[in-house]
Amino acid sequence: MATSSSISYPSFKSPLRCVCRALYQSRSRWRCLAEKRGEALGQIRRELRRAEAKNRDLVARLKSSQRQLDRIEAQLATEQPCTQWKPLPGHQYSAEVIALCCQLSLLIGFRAVPQVLKCVCDTFGLSINIPKRDAVRNWSCRNGVAILQEPAVAKDWIWMVDHSVQLGKMFVLVVLGIRRTDLPKDRPLRRQDMSPLMVQSTASRNKHQVSQQLADVARLYGTPISVLCDGAAELKEGVKSLESLGFQGVCLDDTKHKVANLLKRTLGKDKRFLAFEARLGPTIAAIQQTELAYLLPPRKKTKCRFMNFDRLIDWAIMVLRHLDDPVTSPQIVHKLGWLREFRDDLEPWQACRQLIGRVLSQANQHGVYRGVTSALEKCLAEVNTNSDFVCQLRQELIFLYRRNEEKLSSFNDPTIRLPCSTELLESAFGSFKAIQRHHNRGTFTSLLAVFPTLFDPCTPKMIRKRFSSVSNQALKTWLQQSGLTDSTQARRTKAYKLPAIA
Repeated sequence: MATSSSISYPSFKSPLRCVCRALYQSRSRWRCLAEKRGEALGQIRRELRRAEAKNRDLVARLKSSQRQLDRIEAQLATEQPCTQWKPLPGHQYSAEVIALCCQLSLLIGFRAVPQVLKCVCDTFGLSINIPKRDAVRNWSCRNGVAILQEPAVAKDWIWMVDHSVQLGKMFVLVVLGIRRTDLPKDRPLRRQDMSPLMVQSTASRNKHQVSQQLADVARLYGTPISVLCDGAAELKEGVKSLESLGFQGVCLDDTKHKVANLLKRTLGKDKRFLAFEARLGPTIAAIQQTELAYLLPPRKKTKCRFMNFDRLIDWAIMVLRHLDDPVTSPQIVHKLGWLREFRDDLEPWQACRQLIGRVLSQANQHGVYRGVTSALEKCLAEVNTNSDFVCQLRQELIFLYRRNEEKLSSFNDPTIRLPCSTELLESAFGSFKAIQRHHNRGTFTSLLAVFPTLFDPCTPKMIRKRFSSVSNQALKTWLQQSGLTDSTQARRTKAYKLPAIA
């Protein structure tokens, strides 16, 4: 048999030895490459076997988890939700349900709480025993009385004091407190920062009555280092009477009340502003039932109406922008064109608004401390104006703040900082009146016991603690001592129950 060399040799031009060497080297290279590819293929096959084993394990675990999930879902379908919520001793409801109802009542009133809970339970398939509205009201009142008993005796209390009056001959004195060590830094006070020390109704608010009430608070919790109140004479006299109990602190003026009184003295006598206000009434009557109702001026506040000043100025500036628009509606020009007469007056009024806004922001954000008047002067100097009226207002605002700062000289601590705005307390009065609208005609009733809950983040843990110490009988005793069992609403109810004369 002929060899390959004897057959193919004549076709090569190179010598046989060169051809053999080249073929041998080529075969060696292909052999090495084949070995490497074989090793890589073996590694891939081993990894594939490991991945297949891992995949089988994961599939098995997935099936096991699915079976476990099915068992849990079947168990939940047969069990009653919220069975882990145990009722409080002597109650049909748990602390979680009571806390939820107390929080909801502050937002929507007592009447709507059962309806909202029913809607939620029906939507999510919950099985919860829904309480009646009277139970929710009782819980909230009981919670409020318990909150009044929680503050402790301390030597660094800071008080906020104010009166509230509604229908009938009844006044309510509210005393809120916060420890100096608990004062927040670089943010306004919040309701949860305050502790209600007294919510007391009385038939009069003369200085003797107020002095006795403040003395009771001082005996319970200690004399304060500072008392913040408005300019009411009976409150100032009551604070002064605390000196017999060792009071050596300061009585600061509420900045917001002082600013409102300052506006009343200045704008209340300004003929141009009075003329501006006089045009608002006819304007409301002219456009409230028309397509221009969206341009209605803001509603006046019945109390402290000058604190509505900023909203009025914003409204006037907005309407003037519409009047300056070349394509504005002729109806707007006809109904609201009178604002053009006050264009020149709006500039100083806007400057007044900016001054007041900066003062109130300073009062809410930082309070009063040594050196605050200088910082306030620099802040108010940034408001540019050529009006003598505005310049005078700026000086009077600075004087208000300086008078509070000068009172801090009685403290040895140069870093003392105190709140100087009762806006938080005023907002709480507003929230309480909103709750009252659902239940009576603006007179104090047993609902007054709910007022302390406005300053409390109600939790189930707190409910358990409070309801174990304050019973329904304690609530009744508090209402009797407060004179709320003979309120205007109670007398009205009795009047309708009188038998007819035969």
